[in-house]
Amino acid sequence: MSRKADRIATWLRALCSLGMVFFCLAAPGIAAGQEPSLSQEVHEQLIAVQELIQNERHQEALAQLQTLAADTSLSPYEAALAQQTLGYAHAGLEQYDQAIRAFQTSLADGALPPASAQIVQYNLAQMLISAERYEEGARTLENWLANEEKPRPQARVFLAQAYMYLKRYARAEQNIQQAIDAATEFHETWYQMLVGVQIEQKKFSQATSTLQQLLGQYPQKKIYWQQLSQIYSQEEKHQRAVSTLAMAYKLGILNEQEALQIVQYYLHLGLPYKAADLLTDGLNKNLVQDVDTNHELLVTCWLHARESQRALDVLEQLAGRTQTGKIDLRRAEIFAQLERWPEVATTVSEGLRKGGLTNTGKAFMLLGIAEYRSGKLDESKAAFTKATAHKTAAKQARQWLRLIEQETTPQS
Repeated sequence: MSRKADRIATWLRALCSLGMVFFCLAAPGIAAGQEPSLSQEVHEQLIAVQELIQNERHQEALAQLQTLAADTSLSPYEAALAQQTLGYAHAGLEQYDQAIRAFQTSLADGALPPASAQIVQYNLAQMLISAERYEEGARTLENWLANEEKPRPQARVFLAQAYMYLKRYARAEQNIQQAIDAATEFHETWYQMLVGVQIEQKKFSQATSTLQQLLGQYPQKKIYWQQLSQIYSQEEKHQRAVSTLAMAYKLGILNEQEALQIVQYYLHLGLPYKAADLLTDGLNKNLVQDVDTNHELLVTCWLHARESQRALDVLEQLAGRTQTGKIDLRRAEIFAQLERWPEVATTVSEGLRKGGLTNTGKAFMLLGIAEYRSGKLDESKAAFTKATAHKTAAKQARQWLRLIEQETTPQS
């Protein structure tokens, strides 16, 4: 079944469940001045047809109705009822264009009583919109609303959907807001529609308010926190955007990837303490995996916060559980920034002993500088000499070796 047909079938089932498909037939012989009456024969035929439709015997119903509708002796009221019932039979057979035409014919001569005509017009509007004939459907539903004293809120919602498809977002917003105002219960999907049309119109302040109402009802629904954050970002309220996501994190509704995105977002905004605190919390609560990459991200957070010792503490834990010297080399780099040269030399040496480095030349350079700063020129010379064997460090290492040579050669 096509998307359009599926929507109409859903609409038809909904009508059946509400008892709207089967109208009341006036008994024959009703007094003058009241609703038009039917002949005994037509009344019995329509009752029989309704039973067939109710039992989903649509093809049989259709055959009988086509014969009845072709009867030129019918009164205008009887002909209108025949066309109305014919519309439901066509709809039951998924013959939607024929159903729409039958409904339109039943309304054409104005033979139906006002209340009955309203029911047909409402059903016709729904079918037109479900059939993606949005312009006709919206116009028909507007006519229905103009003659309805107390329109049901759902009618406004349906009209809003038509205007959304027509990209008339202001009209859609007006109708969905009226539906919400008239409703006695909170309808989540209506608020979702309202957010959508407000965003389409770039009415971010109103969309923010609507999302906050949704979150008041459904605080555990991640999508609303994310949408609210996106709106704040659109308004370039970036700190508020990330704080919104952090609230969702605190409620425990974000996954690991989303939590790590918040950490990166904090770093991008120059808020490394918040990034480090959130990541530490995630690691402690096992919301973020206890893997090296996440610990290394925590190191980055502390370094951005100029908390070198905290970064070193994390790296020391990592160094104890890795078989390579990669972590030792990073620790040594931080020690170098702090000018703690003996610790640089010790840590680099441990990293070289473990091996598995991606840049061994860099390690020897760092060791040579540490030994030089500690006044150990022979050890420094030995480290720089080893660095010359590595292409990435050779040029710089030779410069240091010339400096050491100058310092150790007696002046004449």
